[in-house]
Amino acid sequence: MLTYRKPHDPFVPPHCPNPECAGFRPRNPDWRYNRYGTFTRLKPPHTVQRYRCKCCGRVFSEQTFKTTYWLKRPELLPEVMKHAVSGASNSQVARILECAPATVDNHLARLGRHCVLFHRQMMETPTTFVDIALDGLVSFEWSQYFPYEILIAVDRPSSFVIHFALAQKRRSGAVTDYQAKRRAELEKLHGKPSPKNVINAAVEVLAQSLKHSTQATVWSDKHKTYPWALKRITWCEIDHRTVDSRKPRNSWNPLFEINTTDMLIRHCLKDQTRETIAFGKRGQHSLYRFAIFVVWRNYIKLRRERRCRETPAMMLGLGDRRLTEEDVLSKRMFVQHTKLTPMWGDYYWRRVETRALPVNRGHELKYAA
Repeated sequence: MLTYRKPHDPFVPPHCPNPECAGFRPRNPDWRYNRYGTFTRLKPPHTVQRYRCKCCGRVFSEQTFKTTYWLKRPELLPEVMKHAVSGASNSQVARILECAPATVDNHLARLGRHCVLFHRQMMETPTTFVDIALDGLVSFEWSQYFPYEILIAVDRPSSFVIHFALAQKRRSGAVTDYQAKRRAELEKLHGKPSPKNVINAAVEVLAQSLKHSTQATVWSDKHKTYPWALKRITWCEIDHRTVDSRKPRNSWNPLFEINTTDMLIRHCLKDQTRETIAFGKRGQHSLYRFAIFVVWRNYIKLRRERRCRETPAMMLGLGDRRLTEEDVLSKRMFVQHTKLTPMWGDYYWRRVETRALPVNRGHELKYAA
């Protein structure tokens, strides 16, 4: 469980920000530092205290440990997080906050990386899931010829979104002669996605969801990939139960929790809305928004709209109160302190490429999050 510093508490540097320093390890009792003057800035707090590590000599400040590190408009970060799950597109958020659309893009990327680390650190608390629902949400990037599927696992008793993974797919379904010809041209030019992407993503989601379980029940629809993925989970005895996807999606349906999550995703994330001009141009940025949604759904939003006072995280014992956006953004996360899976490492370092675009830059910033 994460702890949060109260506004009136004096700031104490938790560790040296230099990853190559011996004092980089959190809560190191042997680490020492000195005060090293102050500097002024235009945004509050206007005077910021500097420190100097006695071990490596790195100079840093209180601002180094904030999520607004190196931001010119730090007041926008919690506001962008709120609007990201309100069904607004990036350009709409920019108009509301009176800033440039590129500013919103950069803030969403920073928020997405922060939420990836936040959720993984919260999940470091051993939690046993014995009744989960698995499903995939299909969308596309750049154009409908480049679809992808996000595999999601939800804890049915608490509605907690446990894990997710993205799998790029080949366009399927009924196509016209022109669409089949166009698909062949694009695949010849940009290549085909691996047919194993969906099963690898399903294995990733199941492996992380059932990491601490020895016996569990997994509910899903009759997707042909899921039984093959379940066979790779050897340490857990799994009772796989399927539900016809054509059944009414009401509260009596065993897949109600995952269906509700899919409904919220379509409603809250503008790039996941059906028939929209604000579709995701890059799958990587859709992942960033999705990570923000997961943190909002698990730790900020109440599980139910009526007669409910607990978030999904509170029901699992991962928190004693409902968090706010300011709580989530109260301190900067360091990727070196978080255990990321190989897939989530790609998500954080921006290695998910859109095949149709010639330029796919990774995340290589050294100081900012």
